[in-house]
Amino acid sequence: THNFRDCSINNYLKAAEYITSKGGYVIRMGYKVQEKLNTKNPRIIDYATKYRTDFGDIYLPAKCKFFLGSSAGLFHVATIFNVPIAYANVIPLKYGPLRKTDIFIPKKLWLKDEKRFLTFREIFGSDIINYFSVKEYERAGIIPLENTAEEILDLAIEMNGVLDGTFKYTEEDKTLQKKFWSYVKPHHNIYGCPAKIGTLFLRKNRYLLE
Repeated sequence: THNFRDCSINNYLKAAEYITSKGGYVIRMGYKVQEKLNTKNPRIIDYATKYRTDFGDIYLPAKCKFFLGSSAGLFHVATIFNVPIAYANVIPLKYGPLRKTDIFIPKKLWLKDEKRFLTFREIFGSDIINYFSVKEYERAGIIPLENTAEEILDLAIEMNGVLDGTFKYTEEDKTLQKKFWSYVKPHHNIYGCPAKIGTLFLRKNRYLLE
């Protein structure tokens, strides 16, 4: 029913390698996981398959610099402890993060018959924003595509840079943000949300704002 929310942990590895290159450690969270981490980097720790405990599931998200994740519910633990969320693979868009410290990027929606991606205007302007089952996407001829390794890397770069004070937003970036949020109306769950959609994501996907 909810397979459209799935994503591969290995698409997060470029971001993980970037974080370790900046002196950080990356801890792969989870309980029941399908894929092993394909890395030999000693600073990337597969906690989920080797070290997981109930205490660690709370302590680690509470103490990390930022939480890089997806729509899996564990990000809520980091939220409770006021840890910034870098949220990839958001779908449906109505359930993005809600705080000023959070940055998110959505899955893109591929329209099979027309061989193109749906724009944010089309998504927010229709019932697609409420789709929450595989059958709904299938009936509409839509294929949700998970974020690429490069998109998730960009998200990590942006979040890490914001927290370190090295990432600077330009006036054009502010315009792109404003354009995205102009499609969010009062009846949408994330209306008035102070979070940012990924700036690097918008720079590379301007056509989604048309």
